[in-house]
Amino acid sequence: MSKSSTSDRRLRAPSLEGILWQLAQVFWVGGLWVFHVGLVPALKVSGLAPLLVQDVAAQIDRWLIGVALLGLLTQLAVLARVDGLAAWWQQFRGQMLLLGFAACVSYYTLRYGISVGERWQMFCFLVLGFSGIVLVAQPVPVRARHTRR
Repeated sequence: MSKSSTSDRRLRAPSLEGILWQLAQVFWVGGLWVFHVGLVPALKVSGLAPLLVQDVAAQIDRWLIGVALLGLLTQLAVLARVDGLAAWWQQFRGQMLLLGFAACVSYYTLRYGISVGERWQMFCFLVLGFSGIVLVAQPVPVRARHTRR
């Protein structure tokens, strides 16, 4: 029996989990990088006062970390639904998500709990950003589909 073109893996509609995974990733990873690579340097070049640019960056950082936290929680939920809760520490994707989650929690702890200098907060921001870049390079988790015979 020949294989039909509708059973080809490339032609299948994406699953809800895959859509949620990629949408969350676009918002949190894309937002972090567009802001720090695009918007902040553009504000500096535009001639605004350096203190104003620094204040805007500090205010938006809080919100970006919050969006990243929501995106990470969404991706952790998708990964748990597709591959089980053990995938959080057994798969590389899960480990990167947990690293990003720890960076978010550390950022808020350093900012509001301990109130240390901005260097540690920036370190957490960079850890979060690079874990996001690594996650973008990973394949989207998909549930194995059983073929009917």
